[in-house]
Amino acid sequence: MHRLIALTLILGCLTATPVLAQDQQRIVALINDEVVSQRDLNERMRIIMATTRLPDNNPEILRAVREQALRSLVDDRLQMQEAKRRNINVSQQDVDAAIGAVERQMNIPPGRFDEFIRRGGIDPTAVAGQIRTELTWSRMVRARTSAQTSVTEQEIDEAVAKLRANVGQTEELISEILVPVDSPDQEEPQRQLAQRIIEQLRGGANFPALARQFSRGTTAVNGGDVGWVQRGTLNEEIEAAIAKLDKGQLSEPIRTVGGWQIVALRDRRRISLPGIEENRVTLKQLLIPLAAEAPQAEADAAIAKARQARGEIRTCDDVEPVAGRYDAPGSGSLGTLRMGDLPESFRQAVAPLDINQTSEPVRATRAVHIFTLCGRQEASGLNRNEVRQNILSRRAELMAQRYIRELRRDATIEFR
Repeated sequence: MHRLIALTLILGCLTATPVLAQDQQRIVALINDEVVSQRDLNERMRIIMATTRLPDNNPEILRAVREQALRSLVDDRLQMQEAKRRNINVSQQDVDAAIGAVERQMNIPPGRFDEFIRRGGIDPTAVAGQIRTELTWSRMVRARTSAQTSVTEQEIDEAVAKLRANVGQTEELISEILVPVDSPDQEEPQRQLAQRIIEQLRGGANFPALARQFSRGTTAVNGGDVGWVQRGTLNEEIEAAIAKLDKGQLSEPIRTVGGWQIVALRDRRRISLPGIEENRVTLKQLLIPLAAEAPQAEADAAIAKARQARGEIRTCDDVEPVAGRYDAPGSGSLGTLRMGDLPESFRQAVAPLDINQTSEPVRATRAVHIFTLCGRQEASGLNRNEVRQNILSRRAELMAQRYIRELRRDATIEFR
């Protein structure tokens, strides 16, 4: 109880007493013989409280903040020790650019970050130190990923094919906070912490700030930004929760392998390839006429007929002969067209096709169409180097998780 009262005074930025000043010299942890002092811990707690705007009068929140602050300090020490061993550094210019990004995330006027931090009773150099550690760690992970992995042209081809295959499907833009559970006794306290974080977010707290301080996930350094994700790429519990959300909503705590996860749905859209509207495609079509007000039975029959014809088309050269057998006037070459000029339903049908592949039937106002792709001219929007970088980024996330586990495993950590 006395410790919680002291922490409340510290976080309230009241004048420190001589006893508190003396307490600040106390060692709270040794990380490979490197000291973490009470002052370091207090400063990190101030950072968390100021950047997340969590209330400083709740003992349970303060206890969770202390645990998170100590955990992050341990990881920071391990990461910077490894950076020193590997002779990896970041420049002051890099740190300044990152501070500018934080200002934008938190709606702080440019150049006013130090002033904002000082209002919370925080030493700006402590914040800059934390940001420097995040940047250094990111650089180390990238370097290790580049050294240990390479992306083949076949992998890029497979990724591009998957992008095309997913055109027209739904994807979501999400952010996440992972509240870790490292032992069974943390299960309920960490669930309660996740619930309180959700309450703070719904009350207007800044998501990126909370993610930076509380999330154990690899996206924490980016404010919890996961980016656009496709259906089927996340675990079932998370996908089920996201499916129930509307744009701008938060999930309840979701139990995953690593702990309790919070997901924010920022946007939802249909998948399209970058720059797909500027791509040019050479097409042939087979067209089954259909009356504008045709009953559903006639439409179904036309679709079945088109699907049967599709099964007989192996290459573009087959389209006209097959159209003749199916009495399909108006079929044949459409020439080379800009994808952006096609109706949306046609574009979705054509986009995932490979050369000489034929689409599923598409019903229009007066016909059922199937399209055979005879050629494609890619615009500059689908950049193979960008695809390569996305593959490397996903690998870097997995590498970061393994890397910090290795550092913790090999370290000598003593708490006092």
